[in-house]
Amino acid sequence: MQFPDVDTLRLCSILASSAFGLVFTTLWLRNRSERHLAMWGLSSLLYGGAILAFSMTPPGSSATVTALYALLGLTNVLPVVGANLLDGKRPLAGWMAIPILGAALGHGLPIAAADLGWAASNGTLQTLGDALGLSLSMGLCGLMLGFDCGASQSAGRRMAGLAMLGYLPAYVLSIIVTILALPGAEWVALLAMLSDQVLLGVLNLGLLSIPVEHVQRQLRDAALRDPLTGTWNRAGLDHIAPGFAAAGAAAIAIDVDHFKSINDRFGHAAGDDVLVAVGREARDMAIVCDGQAARLGGDEFVVLLPPAGDAHAFAAVLLERLRAVGETQSGWSVSMGIGEVLAGEASLIHAIRRADMSLYEAKARGRARIAA
Repeated sequence: MQFPDVDTLRLCSILASSAFGLVFTTLWLRNRSERHLAMWGLSSLLYGGAILAFSMTPPGSSATVTALYALLGLTNVLPVVGANLLDGKRPLAGWMAIPILGAALGHGLPIAAADLGWAASNGTLQTLGDALGLSLSMGLCGLMLGFDCGASQSAGRRMAGLAMLGYLPAYVLSIIVTILALPGAEWVALLAMLSDQVLLGVLNLGLLSIPVEHVQRQLRDAALRDPLTGTWNRAGLDHIAPGFAAAGAAAIAIDVDHFKSINDRFGHAAGDDVLVAVGREARDMAIVCDGQAARLGGDEFVVLLPPAGDAHAFAAVLLERLRAVGETQSGWSVSMGIGEVLAGEASLIHAIRRADMSLYEAKARGRARIAA
């Protein structure tokens, strides 16, 4: 079997990258609010354009080639920018200058060193600089895309990030061959372009799948979360409950005291504000303790804590926080009951029932307190 030459593979990369760029751009033009598609389309189109420009740039155009390397660094950054836009994060970050400058300096510094007489003007130093600069650029962007906070929720992001990291072996091999002066430099260049044929597709298909996963998560949250408070609803509680069905785990039942009178005296909007405050405080505190919060209906909530959590200390802190919030609104308060999962119990049913019974005890003893 005869392998295609580097020029043929370079043309294939240009065509494939341009095709993905047109797909992303067309999707963006249908909905201009989806700016992540614009970033991904721009990345693909610039990558294809940069490869084409490399082949057309005459020898000795050091400034132009250095600028093209910076452009390659930018094409690595743009997928991360798009992912940040989709996740609702700040699209730009200070570290993003490193991949762009790294790729440019990797090519430009050996030339500058040779011009200043600090290093010999030969291809060895230039090859090392190019490979190191591109490795830094691709490696950093791949790590941030595939393994940054929130990336674990998206298989598409992980796949795209791993595709970017997949370029590194060819760069490392180029560095080794250059340092050791091994034969086969042309095969290393061929390997890099062959890798591009596979990884380019994996990268862009991974990016295409990210919005689909995003919509799926939104649909799941709409079905499993309470729209008013952002906590889990009853269906969501059933979804997460198995993760807490272990001896020592705890359920904390929460009920707003005299909630009906709040609605009657101040209106339903005020009642909604109370529910939002209870849900927010319970959810935020639970997450810190690896727990979860759910709204069972009306003014009833439940917090689930893992076995390692201290349910009594948690409830005491939450009670004080809610008391402080209630004093700034209509003077409302909550009562709580605690129930633990006992050894041999395979579900939370009995623990939640015990928490409810403790809640009734707290109300019978005067409300605004905790019972267990």
